[in-house]
Amino acid sequence: MNLVVDIGNTFIKIAVFEKDVLVYTEKFRQFRVKDLKNLRKKYPFTLCISSSVRKSDPYFIQHLSRNYHLLLLSHKTKVPIKNLYKTPKTLGLDRLAAVVGATNQYPGKNILVIDIGTCMTFDFIDKERNYLGGNISPGVELRLNAMHHFTSSLPLVQRKNNKDILGKSTKEALQNGAFHGLKYEIEGFIKNLTKKNRSLTVILTGGDAVNFGETLESKIFVDPNLVLKGLNDILTYNNQ
Repeated sequence: MNLVVDIGNTFIKIAVFEKDVLVYTEKFRQFRVKDLKNLRKKYPFTLCISSSVRKSDPYFIQHLSRNYHLLLLSHKTKVPIKNLYKTPKTLGLDRLAAVVGATNQYPGKNILVIDIGTCMTFDFIDKERNYLGGNISPGVELRLNAMHHFTSSLPLVQRKNNKDILGKSTKEALQNGAFHGLKYEIEGFIKNLTKKNRSLTVILTGGDAVNFGETLESKIFVDPNLVLKGLNDILTYNNQ
């Protein structure tokens, strides 16, 4: 069994795979060595991979490194794709894992991966497994927070997907600008890349993937666990 750890800014996502089958996944705000030991009693993993956006890793990662076969993902790690990003050191490891997972699930396809979370990322990998780059944009909460913090009179409002795209109040206008603005941004990228690539497979992932997947007109696939699957693919690739 393989243990996969994805450490984000807010949550720590834990997954266990039996070969390429996801058998357990959960997210935590805190994860301790005690939790790790309890998990291993139920799922006796032997290989581990960790990806982190934090400057310092939680203590349980140090424990994993000392006691298990742990692969710490970095820009130097071998991956089963060709990375053509001009600055590979600055490429988010979650973005890298997502395109690896995508191309393994849909081999021989041109793929656009859209990860919708605090930020929204667009990443394109072609059918020859060449990663060609992508874009980064604010997510819904970030847009709402920015409009409040960087203006003198706009309030901080809760997100909402209003049916009417024309807001009838400042609150609705802010909600619509954040949610529908992001929705049409997604549609625009999909249409533009579809024109350049006759066939395009689009995969939505991240915390907001399901919310937006239900509203888009374009044909898409939703996979909230794509990054975890990609990390498992990278671990397997490095232990063949």
